[in-house]
Amino acid sequence: MDTETTEKLRRLAFTPMRTQPPNATRPILEQAAKEVEVVDGGKVVHYLWGEGERRILLVHGWAGNAGHLTVLADALAAAGCAVVVADLPGHGESEGAESSVIHFARAVEAAHERFGPFHAVVAHSLGAAATTYAMSRGVTLERAVFVNPISSYTSLWRRSGEVMQVSPKAIGQVRARAEEWLGISFDAIEPALAVRDFTSRLLVVHDENDPESPITDSEALVEAWGEAELMRVRDLGHTKVLRDESVLHRAVTFLTAPDSGA
Repeated sequence: MDTETTEKLRRLAFTPMRTQPPNATRPILEQAAKEVEVVDGGKVVHYLWGEGERRILLVHGWAGNAGHLTVLADALAAAGCAVVVADLPGHGESEGAESSVIHFARAVEAAHERFGPFHAVVAHSLGAAATTYAMSRGVTLERAVFVNPISSYTSLWRRSGEVMQVSPKAIGQVRARAEEWLGISFDAIEPALAVRDFTSRLLVVHDENDPESPITDSEALVEAWGEAELMRVRDLGHTKVLRDESVLHRAVTFLTAPDSGA
C-alpha cells in the first residue's frame, strides 16, 4: 500500500464522527455549569455538576460526548459528589478535527490539573484506555470505574481493519503511520502492561456481548490490575449500559463508599 493511501486511512481512522447528546439527557446537560479550557491549542468544553469533597471525572468514548454521561453525572451529584465531564478533543462542542487516545489522555491530564485532584474517574470505551495512559503518566486516583472499556490496542486495530475492510498487512501499515504521527508505540502503552503497578481500586462493567470490545480483554485487564473486580452484564450493548439502573447503582455505591471498603 502506498504512502498516500496509508495516510488517508490513518486520517479516516482518527477522524471521529461528531454525535449529538441524546435528547433524553439534554435537560440534565443544560443544568451544568460550563467552562472552556485550552488543551494542546484547542478549546475543550467542560460541564460541572454538584459540590462535595469527592471530585469525580467522567470520560466518554470515541464518537461520544458529555451527554452520554449526564445520567451518571446527575446520580453522582445527588450522592454528594462534584462531577466534571468534558467533551473530549474532536467531540461534542470541543474543537479538533482529528483525535486519538493520546488526545483523550492529554485532556484527562488537563482536567485533573484544572479541576482536580479527582478522587475517581468513570470512563467509557476508549476513554478507559486514555485514563489508563493518563494514570501511567502520573494522574493519581483512589478509584476507577471502566464501562465496556477498550483494554487492548491489538483488538482495537484488528477491529479497525475489519471495519475499514483492509488486510491485516494494510492495517499494520496504518498503525505504524499512526504511531509515527502520535510519537508512541501502542505495544508499549498496552493497558494490561501499564496497570501492573497501579494501587487504585477498579470496577469494570462489561457487557458479555459488547460488539465494540471483547470481554476477554477486560478479564485480562482485571487480572493484571490487582485490586479490581469485574461486573458482567448482558444485553445492554456498548452505550445503553451507561443508563442502566443496576449499573448506575453499582457505580455510585463503589465510588461513594468509605475508603476502607466498597
